[in-house]
Amino acid sequence: MGDNDSDGTFLASAAGKPAELASILAGRITAGQYPPGTRLPSERELDATFRVSRGTVRDAVAILAQRHVVRTKWGAGTIVLDTDEASLAIETVLRQADHERGNIRELRDLVEPPMAALAARRASPSDLVTLHGIIDHTDIRMTPRESLRMDMAFHLALAESTGNPLLAALLRFVNDSAEATRADTHSTVTRRRVSLDGHRAIFARVQAGDAPGAQQAMLDHLRAIGGMDVLGIQPQQPAELKEPTKPMEPAKPMKPTRQARGER
Repeated sequence: MGDNDSDGTFLASAAGKPAELASILAGRITAGQYPPGTRLPSERELDATFRVSRGTVRDAVAILAQRHVVRTKWGAGTIVLDTDEASLAIETVLRQADHERGNIRELRDLVEPPMAALAARRASPSDLVTLHGIIDHTDIRMTPRESLRMDMAFHLALAESTGNPLLAALLRFVNDSAEATRADTHSTVTRRRVSLDGHRAIFARVQAGDAPGAQQAMLDHLRAIGGMDVLGIQPQQPAELKEPTKPMEPAKPMKPTRQARGER
């Protein structure tokens, strides 16, 4: 069975999406089809193999480069890096899982607060410089997309500061899965300010080495930006139990006062 037969159904359902192609290529790298140090097939070969546009191939390779899976060298093509096998494998599995909005929300709820606590214990001076730099370059006057990219960069840098490549893999998956629909959380200046203030609070606790404080700051941040939902969906608040209200009775006509009747 050829490449087209083995991947045709997957790509047909994806309509040539770069993220889907990146997932397939990452799977092949994990399986050893493209070992570390070797070159990926050229853009021409990949677009012919998967029957997608050259732009889709470029975007897919760019996604892999962002994950530090490959590096493009001028004159040498795209080289496969010696990436941690476990982190690459978990990303591949996650990208084939159900991306339903509630699942993403629960994943962040479970992972990011304790991740912030771990960052407070493990972040190096270099990690702190990186996190501070991201905050320093974030401006509420940015466009929603620019603000979103800074937001995702902060959360990924926080994951990387834990020193656990699996957490970084999880956050890259969250970022990539949510990017297309997450911009709404940065659609207004107010929302961008809430996001930035949350990052500042988290960083302050991480910088101080305050693990419980960092965990609480992340929890507060996720609630503030929409109830721990990376897709911009507002959380469902539990309904308050209220006493049933009786329909208002029509007002009774007021009796005229003695003065109104001209009586003394």
